[in-house]
Amino acid sequence: MSVCFPPDGNTLASGSDDMSIRLWDVKTGQQKAKLDGHSNYVMSVCFSPDGNTLASGSRDQSIRLWDVKTGQQKAKLDGHSDYVRSVFFSPDGNILASGSADQSIRLWDVKTGKQKAKLDGHTNVILSVCFSSDGNTLASGSADQSIRLWDVKTGEQKVKLDGHSHYVVQVCFSPDGNTLASGSSDHSIRVWDLKNGKEIQSDDKKYKDILKIPLQNSSLLPNVNPDHTTIRICQNPLLEASGTLILQGEFINHQGKDLKPLFKSKGSCFLEEIKQK
Repeated sequence: MSVCFPPDGNTLASGSDDMSIRLWDVKTGQQKAKLDGHSNYVMSVCFSPDGNTLASGSRDQSIRLWDVKTGQQKAKLDGHSDYVRSVFFSPDGNILASGSADQSIRLWDVKTGKQKAKLDGHTNVILSVCFSSDGNTLASGSADQSIRLWDVKTGEQKVKLDGHSHYVVQVCFSPDGNTLASGSSDHSIRVWDLKNGKEIQSDDKKYKDILKIPLQNSSLLPNVNPDHTTIRICQNPLLEASGTLILQGEFINHQGKDLKPLFKSKGSCFLEEIKQK
């Protein structure tokens, strides 16, 4: 029912309706561990940012935290009164968010296992929760067809985004936190501009800019094959930019690290530096 990679990408965790969690070695495909403890479907699994802890949410109404190295249960978080559909760690790993069929979102202190806050507003099952890269905003998608954005510090609802005509099954922030994507059982994916709280329409130029970054080739890069100049930017730490000519821009990942040296090491050039030379 759910799969998740840790930051290093070497392991895959899976949660199943057989009530188990399994850890898999990605390189060999072999099972590394089986984590037992839940008494009903395991509906969501999520690794902590450091990869040492796995959180799981279940139809048994509990959340469990597991030590990835030992496979032992570290904590059991109780509070929801119906099944837990989604769990998600904050970027610093200190907070765990959970969304449940009891229509509530709860924020948990990972170190103590205590509930920090209960966020109410949805009127149906909460199917997905996701933190922004700075950890200040939580997005939630629900069977009530709405998306809501929450202030993590205050627990207050900031924005309600309407547009889907059926369940909002998944929500995910862009790395810069300015855009949200949502997937729904109305068969659509929608992209939202969080600065103005509006859906970006497919005929909007900004929509095309978000989904496609135009690339340029130049005689300034004589060793680059124009058919293989690529740039790929995505939510996880994987990033590729081989022989790309970049007009301008800042490239800071979700951890605040400047990725320009990585671009340069792969043969990319920044035009402003070429002009200076």
